[in-house]
Parts: sequence; C-alpha cells; structure tokens
Amino acid sequence: MASDLASSWHSDRVPSDAKTSLGLKKYAETLVQRASADCEHVGWTMVTLVSEIWRTHLSAGSSGRRLLLLPDCPVATGKPQEGMPHVCGPQCSIVTLWSAARDSGWVVESSSRAVDAIGDLLSGQLDGILGVAHLEDLEKAFRKLPVSRLPVAAVPIESIQGDQFDCCSDATTAQMIDVDWVLGLLGVAGGAVTPVGDYLPLLREASEMFTQDALRERFEGLGIRNIIPAQSSSGISAIPPLQSTGLLASDFLTRGGKFLRPFITLAIFDALMSDIQASGLHVCPTPRDVVKSCAVAIEVFHKASLIHDDVEDQDDKRYGRPTMHAEFGVPCAVNVGDYLVGLGYRIVSGLQGIDQSAQTIAVSLLADAHMRLAQGQGAELWWRDQADKRLSPEDALSIYGLKTSPAFEVAILMGMHLAGVGSERSGDIRNFAYYVGTGFQILNDLKDWTGDLENDRQEASDLLGGRPTLMWALAMKHLKEKDAEKLARLARQTIGNDHSHDIHAKSIADAKQLFLKADVFRRAENIVSDQRSNASFAASSCKHPRVREVLEFLLDLAVPEQVESNMVS
Repeated sequence: MASDLASSWHSDRVPSDAKTSLGLKKYAETLVQRASADCEHVGWTMVTLVSEIWRTHLSAGSSGRRLLLLPDCPVATGKPQEGMPHVCGPQCSIVTLWSAARDSGWVVESSSRAVDAIGDLLSGQLDGILGVAHLEDLEKAFRKLPVSRLPVAAVPIESIQGDQFDCCSDATTAQMIDVDWVLGLLGVAGGAVTPVGDYLPLLREASEMFTQDALRERFEGLGIRNIIPAQSSSGISAIPPLQSTGLLASDFLTRGGKFLRPFITLAIFDALMSDIQASGLHVCPTPRDVVKSCAVAIEVFHKASLIHDDVEDQDDKRYGRPTMHAEFGVPCAVNVGDYLVGLGYRIVSGLQGIDQSAQTIAVSLLADAHMRLAQGQGAELWWRDQADKRLSPEDALSIYGLKTSPAFEVAILMGMHLAGVGSERSGDIRNFAYYVGTGFQILNDLKDWTGDLENDRQEASDLLGGRPTLMWALAMKHLKEKDAEKLARLARQTIGNDHSHDIHAKSIADAKQLFLKADVFRRAENIVSDQRSNASFAASSCKHPRVREVLEFLLDLAVPEQVESNMVS
C-alpha cells in the first residue's frame, strides 16, 4: 500500500503536506486504517513511505557513494570487526544482504555508525543511506533530518534476544527482516518511484571546499600565502614553531562539521541567479568563485567561534575529538581562534572581481554577526558567574538569538548581497534567521539530555557546565519555590566541581526529575514548534520562489518537525 501511494506521486512529485512529519503521519494513519491495522504500526508505515519515496534515487546512485547500515546477527558470537556488522557465518542472512549490496556498489557498515553516517551524508560524502535497524534506533539517528528532502531510507526490525534461537534463519524471521524489501531498495530487485529533488550536490561542493588542498589553492589565489604549511609526518613535536598556528588552524578547519553555513551562502546565491534568469531581470552578480571565498570566510569565522566557545565553556570534546584547548592548552587555543578571525577578514579583504562598496558591505555583514555572537556569549558567561541564577525564558531566547542566529543570517544575506539583489523582495530574513537559530538551539538543549553523540559529549553537559538554557529558565519559572531552590542548589554543587561519576550521575538524575516535574521537556518542544511556525511565516514573505525553497530546506534541516516527544522518556 505504501509503495502504491508513493508511486501515485510519480507524476506530480511528493505533495507538500507529505514533506512534513505531521503530514506524513496523516498519510500513514490513513494507510493503517485502510489495512485495519493497529495504531502502533503508524511509525513503521511512516518509515515505509519515506523509503519508497527514495527507492529509485537509492537504487540508481553512484557506486561507492551509497551506504547500507546493517545490524549484527543476533546469534553471532566472538568479536566483530570494528565498524562492520557482526555475522554468524557464511550462510548468515546478514551476509546475503551484505554481498548483494557490495555487488551493487554499496558500502556496508554496522548500524551502530548511523550518527556518523548522517554527518557523511550532510557533508556530501554520500549520495544516500539505507538503514536496517530497530525502529527506535532509526528514529534516534534520523530524527534531525528532513526525510522528504534527503535520501535516507530505512527498514525497521524487531528487537529480540539472540540466545532464544538456535539458528540464524529463525532469528531473522523473528526480527521480521524483509530481505526482499531490502534487496529492492538496494536496486537488486525491481520497483520504481519518483526521484525527489535534493541539495546533495551543493552540500558536497560546500564540504569539498574544506580539504587541505582546496583551502591552500583558494588562499594562494587570494594572495594569502603560507597559511597552510605542509603536514609533517613526524607528528606535532616536529612542527617548527613558526608553522604551528597555521597547521593547527588548518587542521581544525578540515576536522569536521556539516559546513551548513557555506552551503547556505552558495544555495541562496544560486537560487537567486535562477530566479533572476527566469524573470528576465538584469543584474551584475559577483563571480561565483568570489561567492565561494565569502562562504569559506563565513565558515572560518564559525570555526574560530567554536574554539573560543569550547575554551569559555570548558568543553573537552568537539567533533568526537579533544577540543583545541584540551589537547594543546588554553593559550594555544585562544591564539588559534584569534588567527582564524584574522584569516576570515583577510579573505574578504583580498577578494577579486568585486567593487569596493560591495566589499565594504560584506565586511560589515561579517563584523555585525561577529559582534552579536560575542554579545550573546558574553551574556551567557556573565550569567554563569553570578550567584543569582534567575533567568527568564525570554532572556534565554534572546541569548540564543545572539549566539546562534547571526551565523545563519549572515550566510543568507551574503548570498543575497553577492547576487546583487536588494532587500525589498528578500522578506523578513532577520526574523527567519532568529527563529531558526533559537529553534535549533532548543533542540540542542533537548539533545543535551540524551548525550550529544555527534560531539561525544556526556548527558546534561549544559547543566554541568553552568550554561544558561531555556530548560533551566522554564524549570525555575514553573517549579514551586522549594523545588526551585533545590535545583539551584544542585547547580551550585555541580558546576565546575570535579566530582566522581556517581555524584554527577545522581545530581543529573535529581535535576532531570525536577525538570519532569515542571514539564520542561514538553514545554520546550512546544516552543520549538512555535519557533518553527514563526520561521516558516517569515520565509513565506520572501518574493523569490527558489530562495523560499532554500529557506524551507534550511528550516527542515535545522529545526525538523517533531511528531511527538522522543528526546527524553
């Protein structure tokens, strides 16, 4: 039934209401009702619909650029190969899928790599992902993606205990692994449905600007030489002192991340060029390579802010690796961050093929975003160091708006500015960026209570680090005075103290119970929904159709629609 419905969208493309989680849920509920099935199958049906939408795109993808994530065989024993699914032997059902995928040009890895795989997809290293895993694991890994816009398909399976089965085939049957369905999605079996437009090529282009060779070539083209010294094979200790800052800076630039901000600048510029061409207007756009340089500068500023932010927040992990200051010390980290700030301004000042007034505006946009970000970070640090921990939800949102939104805003405005388009048809970009930034940050707050797998951070790191969050503000507003005092006391005892794991765990558990008592998680999710609605309304004011599409994609990517609470149980 799901396949038939997806096939019926072939001519007209996927309807707009099916591109949201709530809309997709309604279609799934209709199918479940038609099948006289239980409502508990709605989640499965939603996954099935998305998978069928992407069937043709996945099966026709390039060799080596599609990833199949497979679960471990439940009856396998011994130690598995790192990163690979654990199998019980040559006749294992998982091996059958593995072999078929490999023969069709798919890369195969363990479903435990799902979070890393999402990063590879967003950075353009992959053309699509098919995951075979438990439904709850799929929801956890993919909940931050706009599934109707990025090629991610999934086949959910049941959870079982492997020691209850003597043979692999019985266990596979109990897990309800539909081998034929998986083979069909791999392109080994038949089936077709409409391909859906996506931004993967542009995401890939943005990420490929941040390899060592690409950065070296760009900087030299701008007359910025010796920024990225040649890497030494002898390790850190052998780096000459005069090359150390450049090497550490370039390593951090290429270390990781989704490179969303440079993607936004390129996507907005390209969208405007398409709209301008379609409308017959005559403008003098900036050469696209200059746009790419500005996009690089925006990411350089962002990376500088992350180094400084990690120092100020005393975080020890970033992109799954030790932070700059944890590995090389605070003075070195501050210096590398400062170096990147200077590099960002040097890039913009060295642009070719752009007149002085346009260059001045570009510098002004970056400087304004830089100052607002510092203002927001300063407010956060000031609050952290005060004995009085009062914070209203409105103040928390204002801090978020300063810390997170300017980077989104400058990426959008830079693309518009370089396309030679004025503000009269651009719509309410500042409010759009504000609501996207605040919604994005609240989702990060919610994720903080389940642990940040992407950056390898522990649960409740915001509470332990003493950062002012909306969650805290909501709790203090809605708790009774006695409970609010208890929460404040827990924070004072925890912030900056090197307690044992057991003491930290108890403090986190007690704080979580107080958050639940104040209904913080539900309230926060409702605010995310409000921010998303406000951002969508602001995006609708843009008069450029293709730019609106980019804004809607960014909203789906940064603030995905939440069907129900799945952050904290």
